[in-house]
Amino acid sequence: MDQRGTGDSVKQKALILTICIIGIVAVSYGMARDNNVIFVIGIVFVIAGYLLIRRRIKEHIRERS
Repeated sequence: MDQRGTGDSVKQKALILTICIIGIVAVSYGMARDNNVIFVIGIVFVIAGYLLIRRRIKEHIRERS
């Protein structure tokens, strides 16, 4: 198993996790307090997190092929 870049991988995972958590909290807050602006910002964060996860999965699939 190749161990190069594991530090970057952990940092990238932490970044994705942070983005997703911020998005989930913002969406929840926006729904609870009926604040549309915070809700939309949360949706943007959740979509960004999803796209980052999707990109990592695609890279992983390409490496295995």
